[in-house]
Amino acid sequence: MTTRIVLRTGLAVCFFLSFLFFPSTVYQESKNVIRIAGDNQFPPFEYLSDAGVYSGFNIDIMNAVSIQTGTNIEYYPMPWNQAVKALRSGQVDAIQGMKKTEARKGTYEFSAPYFTSSQAIFVLKDNMYIRKVDDLEGRKVAVQRGDVATDLLSRVKQVQLIEADNQQEAIQLLTGEKVDAFVGNRITGQYFLQKSRQQPLTKIVGEPLDATDYGVAVMPENKGLLSVFNKGISQIKSDGTYQKIEKKWFGEYIMPYSFSLRQTLLYLEIGLVLTFVIITFILWWNRSLKKEVGRRTRQIERINKELKEKMVLLEDNVHFQQQLLNSAYSFFITLDPSGNISMMNQRAMEYLRLEKEIIGTPFVQTPLSAFIPEQEILAALEDKRVFLQKETVWTKERSEKRNIYYSISRIQTMGGDNAGVALNIMDTTKQKELEKKIAQEDRLRSLGQLIAGIAHEIRNPLMSILTYTQLLPKKFGSPEFRAFFSRHVTSEITRLNALINDLLDYSRPKKSEPIGFSLYEIAQGIVHLFKQKVKEADVSIHWEFDGEVWATADVQQIKQVLMNVILNAIEAVEKGGTIIIRGYYQDDKAVLQVEDNGVGMTEEEIHKMFEPFYSKKLNGVGLGLSVTYQLVQENNGEIDASSKEGEGTVMTISLPCCRKDEDDVSCHGN
Repeated sequence: MTTRIVLRTGLAVCFFLSFLFFPSTVYQESKNVIRIAGDNQFPPFEYLSDAGVYSGFNIDIMNAVSIQTGTNIEYYPMPWNQAVKALRSGQVDAIQGMKKTEARKGTYEFSAPYFTSSQAIFVLKDNMYIRKVDDLEGRKVAVQRGDVATDLLSRVKQVQLIEADNQQEAIQLLTGEKVDAFVGNRITGQYFLQKSRQQPLTKIVGEPLDATDYGVAVMPENKGLLSVFNKGISQIKSDGTYQKIEKKWFGEYIMPYSFSLRQTLLYLEIGLVLTFVIITFILWWNRSLKKEVGRRTRQIERINKELKEKMVLLEDNVHFQQQLLNSAYSFFITLDPSGNISMMNQRAMEYLRLEKEIIGTPFVQTPLSAFIPEQEILAALEDKRVFLQKETVWTKERSEKRNIYYSISRIQTMGGDNAGVALNIMDTTKQKELEKKIAQEDRLRSLGQLIAGIAHEIRNPLMSILTYTQLLPKKFGSPEFRAFFSRHVTSEITRLNALINDLLDYSRPKKSEPIGFSLYEIAQGIVHLFKQKVKEADVSIHWEFDGEVWATADVQQIKQVLMNVILNAIEAVEKGGTIIIRGYYQDDKAVLQVEDNGVGMTEEEIHKMFEPFYSKKLNGVGLGLSVTYQLVQENNGEIDASSKEGEGTVMTISLPCCRKDEDDVSCHGN
C-alpha cells in the first residue's frame, strides 16, 4: 500500500532547513501545491527511514527548491514502478528523480539536470567470469522493476532478468546467490551493501554504465511546472545550497578529503617506511627470481625435450596415415576452400600421372576436371552438397575409355568451419569387364538350363505321340482306339503348341506400349475373370487400396502378369483361404501386392521361383513366373516375393506411377 507523506513548507520545516543549509533564506509560503512521487527504497537519494521519515538527497533538493520558489510540495513515496504508473495516470504531477534516457525523452519532459547518475554491475567477490555487460549473456541478473537497467540489458542475448520491487531486494537476491549479478544505481547499491555489512561479499566490475543526467520528470501536459523546478535548481546551485546538500549525502564518494599537515607528514613517514620495505622486498624478490628463472629454464628444457619426442610421434603418426592412404584401393584427393589441391595419395598421383608439385594447383587445371564437373565441386564447397557414388566415363590418352565412380563430400574443422572437400575416386573398368564376363557365363548357364528344360518338356508329349502312332497299325480297326488316338494325340500336340508359344513369349516379348491406367480396375477385371475358380476354391478376396492407384505400363502385359500372380495365389490357398489385394504409392512408384495365406515357399523355392522350367505344380511348365518377371522388367518395374512355408506368400509389383489430376493424367515414368 502506497505511503502518503505530506510535508508542507511551514515554519517548522523552514526553521529546520534554514538551520542546516539556508541560514539567510527567508521562506514565504505559497498556495501552490505540487504532488511529487519518488522511490520509497532508493537510498541515499530517497527512502523511508526506520522511523517513517521520507529522507534523502532528492528530498533535500526538492525542499530547497520549494523554499526558493515559494511552492508547496506533497511527497508520495512508493515502489519505483508504481511511481511511474502514478505519473502516467495523473495521480501525481512529477517524479523527483529520473534518469534522462533517449527512450524516456519521447514520453516525459525533464527539468534541468541536478545530478549525473550511473549504473554498475555488482557480483559476488569470488566471481571471475563477469567483467562487462556482454558477460551477462545467458545469466540471471537482478534489476529493480521499471529501472533503466532493463533497457540497458535489452541488448544482451538470452539474459534472464529477475525483477524486484526495489534495489535492496535485488541485492539480497545477489548475496543469497539466487542470481549471478545485480545491475542498478552505483551509489544506492554501495549504500545498501554498507548498511547491511555485506560489502566484503561483493564487488563492482567494469566501468560505470550509462552515466546519464538526472532530474525532475513530468508528463508533457505539465511541462509548465518545469520552469518552477529549473528556477529553483538554478538558484540553489548559484547560492551554494546545492554544494552543501551534495557534500552531506555524497562527500564520501565524490569529494576528496583534505589532509592536514600533520596527517600529511604522518603519511609521508609511512610512505618512506613502505618504500624501504618495498625496496628490501624487491631485492629479495630479485634474488628469488634468479633462482626461479634457473628452475623454470630447466623445466622449459625438459618440456622442449618432451615436445620433440611428441613431434617425432606426430610425424610417425602422419607418416602412418599417409601409408594407409597410399595403400588404399581408392584414389583420395582433398581440395582447400578455394578449390586448390591440398592432398593426394600416391595411387591417385600414379593414376593421373601427376607429380608432388601438383599441391596448390587449382582443380580446373588438373585431369580431374575432365570427368568431375566443376559445378559439383562448387556446390560442395559453397552449398554443402554431397555427391555419392556417381558414375562417369573418362577418355584417357589414346582414346582409352575408363569407367569411373566418384564421391564428393565436405570437410569441416573441429569448430565447424569449411576446410574444403574430399574426393574419393575408383576406376571400375576391370570390375565392369568382370561383370560382363559373369553375366555372359550366367546367360550361357541359363541357356543350358533352358535347353534341358525344353528337351524334357518336348520329350514327354513326343513319347506319347510316338507310342500311340506305333499302336495305330495294330489297333486301327478298333473304333475305341481311334477315338482315344484322336483325343490324346490332339491334346499332346496342343500341349506342344502352348509350350512353343510360352517359349516365344519368354525369348521375344513384344515391345511394351506404356499408358496410364488404374491398377484397381485392372486387378478387379482379372479377379472377375477367375470368378468361377474363386467360387470353387471358396476363396475370400479383400481389397486394400489407398484411393485410386495409377501406374504407367503396357496394359496387356500387366494383365498377363496379374493373371499369373493372382492365379498362383488362388491355387496356393486351401479351401476357405484368404487373398488380400492392396495398392498404394511409395517413392514415386505405384505398388500392387497380392498376399495369400496358402502353403507358402521355402527359401530355396523363393530363390528359384523366377527361373524358367521351375515349377511345383504337377503339370506345370515353369515358364509363367519367368515370363512375368521379364514383362515387369520390360515395363521398368520390379517384382519381389516374400514367403514363409505354411504361412503364405506376398508378391509385390512396383511400376512407374501415374498421378491423375482431375481430367488430366500426368504420368511419371517411361
